[in-house]
Amino acid sequence: MKPKIIAISGTPGTGKSTLTKYLVKKLKYDHFDLHNHYKDVSKRYDRSGKCYDIDIKKFEILVKKKIKETKDGLIIDTHISHKLNSKLIDLCIVLTCSDLKKLEKRLKKRKYSKKKIRENLDSEIFQVCLIEAQENKHKVITFDTSRRLNEKEIIKEIKTLSS
Repeated sequence: MKPKIIAISGTPGTGKSTLTKYLVKKLKYDHFDLHNHYKDVSKRYDRSGKCYDIDIKKFEILVKKKIKETKDGLIIDTHISHKLNSKLIDLCIVLTCSDLKKLEKRLKKRKYSKKKIRENLDSEIFQVCLIEAQENKHKVITFDTSRRLNEKEIIKEIKTLSS
């Protein structure tokens, strides 16, 4: 039986890592966090934006390698996981935060620059991750993290959609 592959995406600060930790524990899936591999899959470091410019092809090659290494399932945790080829992913969970003040507070706590906070708030306003996931033909479910997530509900929906 093929392992289940779940991509968790969303604007920075929407709770991807928090949800991933919960799901990894409950589902007993492996965890792939792109933060640990930025240098491996980037074209360059953008000093003005203070971020890596990710090469999606290199990212996909690394994900394919991780998929081969997993037995039961893999959760991919990054704000660009929705950009992966939909043939690699069984389910794409996109987290949103409709309370922009709350999201702004989360980003400030991370010490993001004003410019980076504005860019991320704009991405959230325009639902960039969700729209791109849909355009990439992923099977998508979305949750708004401006309120406390009901983790049991999420597990139930994941099991329903991925079976």
